[in-house]
Amino acid sequence: MTTKTETAMAQGTRSVGALYVILRYGIYLAFLILCASMAIISPRFLTWQNISNVLLQSSTIGVIAVGMTFIIVAQGIDVSVGAIVALSSAISVALMLFHGLNQYLGLLVMIAGGLIAGFVNGFSVAYLRMPAFIVTLATMQAFRGFTMVVSQGRSWYNLPPVFQAIGFGMIGPVPVTIVVAIVAFIVGHVILSRTVFGQQVYAVGGNPEAARISGINVRRTVLKVYLLGGLFTAVAGILVTSRLNSFWPTMGTGFEFDAIASVVIGGTSLSGGVGFISGTAIGVLLMGVINNALNLLNVSAFYQQVAKGAIIFVAVLVDTLKVMYSKHR
Repeated sequence: MTTKTETAMAQGTRSVGALYVILRYGIYLAFLILCASMAIISPRFLTWQNISNVLLQSSTIGVIAVGMTFIIVAQGIDVSVGAIVALSSAISVALMLFHGLNQYLGLLVMIAGGLIAGFVNGFSVAYLRMPAFIVTLATMQAFRGFTMVVSQGRSWYNLPPVFQAIGFGMIGPVPVTIVVAIVAFIVGHVILSRTVFGQQVYAVGGNPEAARISGINVRRTVLKVYLLGGLFTAVAGILVTSRLNSFWPTMGTGFEFDAIASVVIGGTSLSGGVGFISGTAIGVLLMGVINNALNLLNVSAFYQQVAKGAIIFVAVLVDTLKVMYSKHR
C-alpha cells in the first residue's frame, strides 16, 4: 500500500512539474508555432519589409514594457504610461513650436516630463501608501486632462528635424527606432539581472517585509522603480512622436494595456518577485506578430480587439496557475 501511495505521489509530482514547465516556457513554443504557421499561410510574413514593420510597431511598446517589467516585479502596476507619453510629448512639442525652445532641449524636456510623472506615481505609492492601480488610474485621467489643456485638443505637425532623424533615420540597414528599443532591452536586462538595485527590486516584489528586515529601503526602491518606468516611457514618447512626425492629443491611448499584457505574457508575475526582461522581449514580439498576423489575414479590427482581450485573459490565467503551483509544491 505504501509503495502504491508513494508511486502515485511521485506521478502526481511529475505531472505538476510538467505543467509548470509548460506554463513557464510555453510562451517560447507559442511564438515559434505562430511564426511557423504564418510562414506557411502567408508568403509575405517572412519578407524583410514585413519583419521590419513588426519590429517598428513593437518598438514603442517594447521600451515601455521594459520599465513596466521593473514596476510589476516590484509588485506595482502603472496604467498611466499612455497618458505620460501624450503629456510629455504635448509639453515638449508646444515649447519647441510656439516658444522657440531648442529641439535638443525639447527632447530633454520630454525626458523630464516622464521622470516627474514617474516621481508622482512612485511617491504616492511608496510614501503615501496608496494602491498603485488607483494612483496611476487617477494620474492617467489627470495627465490626459493636462494634455488637453496644453494642446487645446489640437494636433500639431511639421515638427523639428530631430524628430524626423529619429523616426525615419537608419543606422546601417536598421531603423533608429529599432536600435533604441534594442538598447533599452539590453540596459533593462543588465540593471535587473546584474546590479544590486535589480536584486533589491526582486526582494521587494517577493516579500516587502522580509526585504525591509534585511536592510533594504523598500520605499526608496519602489520610488526608483517608478522613476525608471517614467524614464523608459518618456523615451517611448520620443519614438512614437518621431514616427508620427506629429503630435496627437489621443496619442498613447491603449499603450498601458499592450505593455502590461506583453510583460505578463513574457512570464513576469503580477504577484511580484518574478520576471525577466528576456521574457518581456518575447512577449512584445508575440503581441506584435499576433497583430501582424491578424492584419495579414484581414481580420476585422473589432475581432482583433476580442483576440487581444482573450490573449490578456489567458496570460493572467497562466500567471495565476503558476502562483498556485508555487504555493503548493
